[in-house]
Amino acid sequence: MERKILSSFIVINLVLCLLAGFPVQAQNSNRPPASNPPKEQKKEVDEEAFPLYNGVTVSVDLWGIGSKAFGSDFLSSEVAVDVNLKNRFFPIVELGYGGTDAWNDNGTHYKSNAPYFRIGMNYNALFKKKFKNYLFVGLRYAMSSFKYDIATLSVDDPIYGRGIGNPNQVDDIWGGSLPFNHKGMKGSMQWFEFCVGIRAHIWKELYMGWGLRFKFRTSSSTGEYGDPWYVPGFGKYGSNTMGVTYTITYKLPF
Repeated sequence: MERKILSSFIVINLVLCLLAGFPVQAQNSNRPPASNPPKEQKKEVDEEAFPLYNGVTVSVDLWGIGSKAFGSDFLSSEVAVDVNLKNRFFPIVELGYGGTDAWNDNGTHYKSNAPYFRIGMNYNALFKKKFKNYLFVGLRYAMSSFKYDIATLSVDDPIYGRGIGNPNQVDDIWGGSLPFNHKGMKGSMQWFEFCVGIRAHIWKELYMGWGLRFKFRTSSSTGEYGDPWYVPGFGKYGSNTMGVTYTITYKLPF
C-alpha cells in the first residue's frame, strides 16, 4: 500500500514539474537572443545609414575646354545632372555642345558644331564607406544630330591619281582630285558608352573627378558627299573611340 502511494506521489510531482516548466520554456523560446537584434531594427538602421534619396549634383566637364585652350582641334563642353539614390546608384543626364573648325590630316577643311545628349546610370563601388569619395562605373546611351561642311583645294597627282585619301574627292577617270566644297550636309549618330571614374570630395559640397569613356557606335547616317570627320560628343568618326573627362561637381543643398 505504501509503495503504491509513493509511486503515485512521484508521478504527481513529475506532472506538476512539467506543467510548471512549460510556460517558462515557451516564454524563453519566444524571446530573441540577446546577441541577434530583431531584423526590423536592423532594417531601420540600414535605412538611416543609406537613405533612398541622397541629393542632386551638377557637374561641369572642363577637359574639352582646357584641351581646346592648349591647341586641340575640337571644342566640347557639357553639364551633367545626377541623382544619388540609396548612396550607390546615380541616374544621370548629360547635355553638351561640341564643334570643330580645322583642317584634318588629309588636307580637308572641316567645320561642324551641334549639341549632344546622354542618359544613363552610374554605380558607386564605395557606397558603404563613411567618407564622401566615389569610385563609379556606368553605362550611357548617347545621340547627336548635326550639320557639317567639307571643303578642299584641288591637289593633282598626274601619275597615280591617289589624291588626298577620300574616295569621294578622287577623279577615277583622269586621276588627281577634284575641287570639293559642300556645306550643310546632315549627319547623326547613336552610340553607347562604358564609363569608369573617381569623384573626390575637396571642400564642403564641392567635388573633383576624372573619368574615362569607351564609346561604341551603334548607328549613324552621313551626307551624300562624304563622311564627317568629327561628331559632337563622340569624337573622330569611326566605329569606336575613347574620351576623357575632368569634372567639377557641386552638390545642391536639397
